[in-house]
Amino acid sequence: MPSGPVSISQARGLPGLRLVVIQGVPSPWSQAAKAIVRVKGIDHTLVHRTADDPPGALEAWTGQASFPAALLDDERPRSGWAEILLLAERLAPAPALVPRDPAERAFFFGLCHEVCGEMGLGWCRRLEGVAAGLAKTPPDPIAKWLGDKYRYHPESAAQAPRRVRDVLGLLAALLAEARARGGPYLFGPTLSALDLYWATFCNIVSPLAPELLPLPEPLRPMFTSPDPEVHALLAKSGLLEHRDRIYREHLELPVVL
Repeated sequence: MPSGPVSISQARGLPGLRLVVIQGVPSPWSQAAKAIVRVKGIDHTLVHRTADDPPGALEAWTGQASFPAALLDDERPRSGWAEILLLAERLAPAPALVPRDPAERAFFFGLCHEVCGEMGLGWCRRLEGVAAGLAKTPPDPIAKWLGDKYRYHPESAAQAPRRVRDVLGLLAALLAEARARGGPYLFGPTLSALDLYWATFCNIVSPLAPELLPLPEPLRPMFTSPDPEVHALLAKSGLLEHRDRIYREHLELPVVL
């Protein structure tokens, strides 16, 4: 079972799987990676960047500056959401979180990209947050830092609200189809990575209650969509209830940040 958390400097000398995640905020990419290894029961060491780590410690180890990252023994680092999922599937084939049928698998990864990938749900919610922060006087320093890191463009930000609504509409349709078939999950008859991605990424749209997600209250508005249409869709679709059930039955509550 998982050990840690340890610092990046400590983790570099350890064997096995090391999972480097951001702490203190519900970054959905980090939370999803933790959810995948938890559901699969994969032994791993949890790694946080600490004050003991020198500047650039993550970049020196992984060749990039974003969380999460998964490092197995002396294999190449994995930092993309799909890379981390596929590594977990290799290490623990059961329970499978990805379909085996090639056609289903291709469709499945397309759906996951709509949540996790560039211009997907998480990406666009981050764009919305950066745009709101940059519009303040003076600009919010966190928004400025994120904007610089991810090369913020106003044109992309202008597309973000519609993209958020579109992805949520897609997930709502999947859930409605699943329920019509009597199924409890978004894709197929068993839990899949898509359910885990929705549960963790939902927390940057409509976060879990404070007692379940101990997010500092000044930060909670940053993780809540400002769009009334989004909250109306969530209220009528059952997506929030699905998120809550996935957490109750498969993940850790309260969420550890």
